[in-house]
Amino acid sequence: MSNWFDVVKTAGAAVLSTNPAGAAALTLINAFLPDDEKLGDTATGEEADKAYKSLSPESQATLAAAKINQAVEADKGRTARYEAMCKADGQETRAQLVKWAMLALISFSLIFISSVAYVYATKGAAIAFSSDMAIVFGVVTGTFTYVIRAYFGDLRKETQSRHSLTDDKPRQLTGLSGVIQSLRS
Repeated sequence: MSNWFDVVKTAGAAVLSTNPAGAAALTLINAFLPDDEKLGDTATGEEADKAYKSLSPESQATLAAAKINQAVEADKGRTARYEAMCKADGQETRAQLVKWAMLALISFSLIFISSVAYVYATKGAAIAFSSDMAIVFGVVTGTFTYVIRAYFGDLRKETQSRHSLTDDKPRQLTGLSGVIQSLRS
């Protein structure tokens, strides 16, 4: 979010009232100017900057404090949005599912390793390390592995989405959207 100081500086010779932030800057500066020196709707960024510099040091300090307050309030708003999104997320259920999937995966892995060791000791290496045993292991543990992998993939996407909403920075597009965007530029 840009502040009104930046808008006034970057507007230059452009009319400020054409931009909502510029119109807000005009209103704010006019609040400190005497009635005979107030800026009109057609005032440019240069005129607003000149009017700001003509204000008393106390008025400039008040406007600077307003800039700081604006930044603080913007940060508070982003923080409140982030906290609300985190609270509304309700990840307890998914986290419990992943916890149990992880415990099942570890348990089945230990059982499988013990079974392979037993088969190796009693039947030999050819049977213990056969492709059939690998298929059994993959089938038994595959579902749990998928659940865990999907959870962490979704968690990463949700975190990126949450951050893009709170820090006001554009994100790089991925997938087909990213390809189309790169072709446009």
